[in-house]
Amino acid sequence: MKPNVMIFAGALALMTAPVSLQVLAQAPKPVVTIPFVTEQPATEWLAHVFIGADVQNASAETVGDVRDLIFDRTGRISTVVIGVGGFLGVGEKHVAVPFNALTYSVGKDGARIISIALSKDELKLAPIFKATEKTRMDKVKDKASDMGQKTMDKAVEMKDQAAKKIEDMKSAPVKQ
Repeated sequence: MKPNVMIFAGALALMTAPVSLQVLAQAPKPVVTIPFVTEQPATEWLAHVFIGADVQNASAETVGDVRDLIFDRTGRISTVVIGVGGFLGVGEKHVAVPFNALTYSVGKDGARIISIALSKDELKLAPIFKATEKTRMDKVKDKASDMGQKTMDKAVEMKDQAAKKIEDMKSAPVKQ
């Protein structure tokens, strides 16, 4: 079929399409009625500001920091994961407490304060929290750790092979 004939045949097919398809194509699209939020309410916190925030005890001592939030199926925060102990994240353990076990307030200078009625020692004795869901970053860390271990294993294997070759060379008779 020639190109002009194909175009004519396609146009003819569209013009003779059932009326119901034409009516559907002309029907107005439903209007979305989602109320958009244009500004953060002063009484609410952004998650990325909340995560990493210090957690204090009743004596205003820092006892940990917020490491993660767990949401229930309705979208409400149910649990807060707190990093306890360690230095710069090394040796830190994660414990999880119900969201309502923490209190949230604003200090005199406007700083947000997150408090828990537990001491640092009590949090250190708490059971370790284990997440069952991995983030992309967790997966990358696991893969990097696995690759690092394989590299170390291969380096040890090559070192052993080199040492064996050196020993073989030393014990081989010398040609004169």
